[in-house]
Amino acid sequence: MSLQTIPLDAWAAELDSFSRQHEGWLVSITTRTPDGRIAVEAEDVPLQGVNPASHDAKDISVAVGDAQRHLTHGIHDVVRVHVDLTADRAERALVIDARDGSTTTIEFRSPLRVEEVDGLPGPDRR
Repeated sequence: MSLQTIPLDAWAAELDSFSRQHEGWLVSITTRTPDGRIAVEAEDVPLQGVNPASHDAKDISVAVGDAQRHLTHGIHDVVRVHVDLTADRAERALVIDARDGSTTTIEFRSPLRVEEVDGLPGPDRR
């Protein structure tokens, strides 16, 4: 695991770029609590976006799903945002740490470098 930390003042721009580059990619969302318990919030669903939920960017909202099933997962009082990279520098996951000690991971089912994707829209995308 290679973590690249995103500076606080770059969160909004980086999350916007991340969301645009990976919209529609299949992700799973897991949360690890401070006592080590792990909860799976969503599994293998299309990413809609990751965005600051508040003006000061301390809360982050993750939207996933499609027309039939949709989930918005909120992360409150965020202190760090990292991108987990594979050995060949593909983005494997977005890792978000909250002040309460919990960690939310948005992990791609198939990590690929963005430039390796064909760029063609899926059958239900316009």
